[in-house]
Amino acid sequence: TWKDSAPRPYDPPITTEGRRQARAAGGLMKVLASKEGRIEFIVSSPFLRCMQTAAEIAMVLGIQKISIDFALCEVLLTRNVAVDPVYLTLEQLQHADPVLENMVLESSPVPPPPWPEELADARRRFNGAFSRIPYSFPGHTLIVAHGDTVAQFVSFSRNVAEDSVYSVPPCSAAGADMLLRPDEPSGKPVWKRTTMLGDILVIDDMIDDDNDDEYC
Repeated sequence: TWKDSAPRPYDPPITTEGRRQARAAGGLMKVLASKEGRIEFIVSSPFLRCMQTAAEIAMVLGIQKISIDFALCEVLLTRNVAVDPVYLTLEQLQHADPVLENMVLESSPVPPPPWPEELADARRRFNGAFSRIPYSFPGHTLIVAHGDTVAQFVSFSRNVAEDSVYSVPPCSAAGADMLLRPDEPSGKPVWKRTTMLGDILVIDDMIDDDNDDEYC
């Protein structure tokens, strides 16, 4: 099989169906732009399938630049990534896909996470990325990553217990508005109006109702 013979079996390319779904997602974002705001920036996990997904969406939205962030990469449990991963360089990524070849790629601002890692460690780096990225990109930003990343964003933005987000099917998505609390001296943001696309399953009775408070 491909997984048995590939030099980088932990980093498969996007499928034909995945490309179709990515373009469809880009089309939906384009339709929703008048209501939700136009996506201006795209940040992606360095894994090839995520970069290819980001490129397909970027092409639909007319975005020319994709920023890579190692903090968004796959959870590096040995069952997910059996060996210390070797990441493709920017040049290798562009040569790996004709759509990526036409994109401007920006290097990650953080180094790769250590391998192997525990799920708790990955969740902490995801949370760090969610807190940092909005301040790095002054506009509506799309993050393209993995199922565990989407699950953690739902937990992070809705104040839901981490293990209560227990199903994130392929091509699921979640989004939220970031607001600043005027009563928080540190300027720590809060996330509001989290929405989910796809059959993401959350145990509703574990959601903190206090998250419904309004800030501006």
